[in-house]
Amino acid sequence: MVEEAGIPTISMGNAPDRMAHIKPPRALLVKFARGSMFGEPGNADRQRRIILDALAALKTMTEPGTVKKLPYRWKRPDNEEARP
Repeated sequence: MVEEAGIPTISMGNAPDRMAHIKPPRALLVKFARGSMFGEPGNADRQRRIILDALAALKTMTEPGTVKKLPYRWKRPDNEEARP
């Protein structure tokens, strides 16, 4: 209904196969953990950048079904050990 009213929408996700199944009008993919589509907790600067990137993408993603990957990767704290 929102798209039909002329208001563009965008979905954030981390699994290209799920986005292909869901088929949102526009999708941005990030390499973050599920439930953390805007980045690490407490990293307000990065979260702001990702939100601004998502808003900017609305201007360029005009074709339905467009999927774009954002270049961000999860940054783990220095005191957290790597997990397999």
